Amino acid sequence: MLLPDTVVRTNRRSLSLVVNKRGEFIVKAPRSMSMTQVMEFVKQKEKWVQSKKTRAESILKINSGIVGGTHILFCGKTYKVEPLHGIKKIEMSDVSFYYPDKYDDVTLKYAIKKWLTTVAKKVLPNRVEYFAKLMQIDYNLVGINNAKTMWGCCDSEFNIKLNFRLMMLPHRIIDFIIIHELCHVLEFNHSKNFYKILSSVMPDYKDCQKALKDYDYLLTLYR
Repeated sequence: MLLPDTVVRTNRRSLSLVVNKRGEFIVKAPRSMSMTQVMEFVKQKEKWVQSKKTRAESILKINSGIVGGTHILFCGKTYKVEPLHGIKKIEMSDVSFYYPDKYDDVTLKYAIKKWLTTVAKKVLPNRVEYFAKLMQIDYNLVGINNAKTMWGCCDSEFNIKLNFRLMMLPHRIIDFIIIHELCHVLEFNHSKNFYKILSSVMPDYKDCQKALKDYDYLLTLYR
């Protein structure tokens, strides 16, 4: 029988099964529920849980170089991460992502995060402005953040916040996330009307939405 990696007891009333981006199986259960009841429910959902674990583990295995830091994803293309003597900052070629050979692992991780954030601040606001004009809508401002679980968000004051890790995604998926958040300026929910607006701007949004799930593991990188 499939066993949970973690069982979290809370004051919640219902039981929840989650397979996270690392393929870990987590059960969130009411304090009053016995382990026998928990495991009976797990057994009923074992096929579903195993399917989610297999998918998550497969994605991590396929992208082991990116997860392990030997490669980096930038705009959907994979580059080899290599040290280079004589340079003082990160540089890129058509196939490689170079960093000063004096960097240790911690310094390199910080440098990549800073580099991606800097690029995001230069590129993403312009892309938001482009689609806002196309959609004929106004927004307040664009911010770049380091969110743990979200690629982007739009608040009630029409401030749009985008995760710096968007720069690792393919261009079309970056556009999908931006358009999605801009649609919230017009419809602050996920109603049928929201998706009608989204579809009018990006008819293939469902393909992008589905493809984005394969990149969820990126949200765990460069923390």
